[in-house]
Amino acid sequence: MPDPSNDPLHPLAEARRVGAPLPTLADLGGLVLLTDARDGLLDHDDLPALVKLVCDDTAVLESSTGRDFLLAAAEGAEGPLRLEEVVTAFLSHPGAVRVLGEDLADAWLDTSRTSLDLLGGIALEASARLVLANAATHYGLLDRLRRMRRELARIDDDFAGRAVRVAGALAEHFPAPEIPLLLEELLNHDDVADDAAFELGMLTLRQALTTTAALNEARPLLLKAREYLSDAYCAEERPDAAGFGAALDAVLAYCSGASVSNASIRQLQDAILDIRLNLLGLPSGWRTPRLDTLSTWQHLLDTLTRAQTADRAGAWLHAAAVISSLVDVYAAHRSLDLLAPSDGSLPISTPVTRAAVPGLHAILAPRVEQSLLAHEGGLALLEQWLDELSTAPQTDQDPTSPIVREQATALREALLAGRKDPAPKSDSPAAALAGLPLQPGDADRLSGFLGTAPELTERLAAMWEARQAQEPVDEIPAVAAAYRRTRTELRQQCPDGYAGQFAADVDRMLLFLLRFLDLRLNETQKFGGDARKYLRRLKKDEDKPLEKELGRDLRDFLRGQGLRVDLEVSNVGAGRVDIAWRPRDELITLELKRDWKNPSWDAYTKAFLPQAISYQVNGPSVNFLVVLDLTDKPDGLASVQACVHVRTVPGPAGDPRPRTVIMMRIQGNKRDPHEL
Repeated sequence: MPDPSNDPLHPLAEARRVGAPLPTLADLGGLVLLTDARDGLLDHDDLPALVKLVCDDTAVLESSTGRDFLLAAAEGAEGPLRLEEVVTAFLSHPGAVRVLGEDLADAWLDTSRTSLDLLGGIALEASARLVLANAATHYGLLDRLRRMRRELARIDDDFAGRAVRVAGALAEHFPAPEIPLLLEELLNHDDVADDAAFELGMLTLRQALTTTAALNEARPLLLKAREYLSDAYCAEERPDAAGFGAALDAVLAYCSGASVSNASIRQLQDAILDIRLNLLGLPSGWRTPRLDTLSTWQHLLDTLTRAQTADRAGAWLHAAAVISSLVDVYAAHRSLDLLAPSDGSLPISTPVTRAAVPGLHAILAPRVEQSLLAHEGGLALLEQWLDELSTAPQTDQDPTSPIVREQATALREALLAGRKDPAPKSDSPAAALAGLPLQPGDADRLSGFLGTAPELTERLAAMWEARQAQEPVDEIPAVAAAYRRTRTELRQQCPDGYAGQFAADVDRMLLFLLRFLDLRLNETQKFGGDARKYLRRLKKDEDKPLEKELGRDLRDFLRGQGLRVDLEVSNVGAGRVDIAWRPRDELITLELKRDWKNPSWDAYTKAFLPQAISYQVNGPSVNFLVVLDLTDKPDGLASVQACVHVRTVPGPAGDPRPRTVIMMRIQGNKRDPHEL
């Protein structure tokens, strides 16, 4: 602690200690103090308080001496606590932010480049708050996030946590494709994977509501957002992810013709209560305004609940109330603030207008229109309701009344035009039955019935997709993301072979293999003893592990998961397959290989796929190739998602049927992290 007799900031420190009025910068010496005692002041415990005094003095703030001192304080603050206090001092002064915003952002970005720990994370977040408040341009920050993807192996958990929040906030404002890619890679960072999944879910939700105006575009994005939110709270309680997930469940249920469940409403209410209790007595953070929108989502759910009564017998005895609820749903995309702007929560932030959400209208409007068209007098009752609304006083204090009038008129025009639901797209009724424990005869009867009711097939398929999006896949978001991406690629590359019960069986094997891949990726050297010695770091000229070592380990793992797999099964495709599993009628095969030359998918395709696809000669054209990667890895290991790939190739010997292989890379010859 400085000697009070030689401490130029002793009056300031004493005033803070006893709670007396603080001295001004002029009382402490003004510009002379900043010049003569500069080095000592920059290392002083009361530097954050001094920064506030300098920012309060307009004349000093506008002088070159004052600006130089403030920038030095921003750059030289040592330790996370000191930097946090300095950042707070700057961001609470609009004048200082206006004058120094660009320079402060550059200084803190430099800190984030040299410190990949909590100190750098605080600096990165401070830069983002300046950018989002329009106090600095976004180019440097976006470039910093792009380059961060190369540094993920070196950043610590504290830095990663701040980076996730910054990336999520920036992606909501700037269409930089590299930022979602950064968030996807952060799914592989265990301590922030849940945060990354939540930010990806919220970003996808915003994209669904704001960038699309068609049902067939908005709905898949909502399903994808729901999947991310499910991953976010799979392993731990997260009321934010649970609340937004429940809201999406209700919206997806309404648009598919189902009822908004009481469980979704209760889950959203519980999430709002948990969040309010957790934030009780705490100052609002720069990302908490987004959580405040959950109350608006609750209002939307209440509106959907009232509107769905239009499909119930007897509801039209209260026609005015029913039509009011339907019009409220039809106008929700313009009357409700469902998305909060990420403006940095700074005093200089300019008001942000309500975000347009055409995607919400595309999702909700078809059912509203069909509810009115399904009632014999629906259009006439809407006309009458509009006539009564037009006679209401124009001095209505409700700011949404003009919007309601406009949307009700638009609804009438749509009904007069005879607008219908989009034509059913499902031509495979059995797809909605995949994975259900039905007897073959029952499945055939249901498929035959659904073939005569395409609209019901479409609704069932929509409900089934929403249910799948709601269900968590795995507690590890990286595994869940790789699983969903692989399934999407399979549906795109092999729509005929990957279908029905066989697809459900492939999905089961895929999930277990991804878990195996993740476990072996994270396992410490020698942890598994001789059974997993094949993963060891190889010495020069040492004999390389064999495929059978991987095979025994993988067989034992799969049997531990309840799959009765067999090793070295003969009479399959005129040969012998390494691992085979027959859950029902169809055989699913796994070909095992090792490689120590080129760990690329193209190289694997050329070297190993001809043999792998030969085992598909009689069954469905999908199977697995598992490669033990024994190449040297001086820069570390690849993530889970980088170790899975789907490749489709032409059939051999003139066979017109293409063959699809799910390739996985199990990384052996691993170095300890301290050797990198």
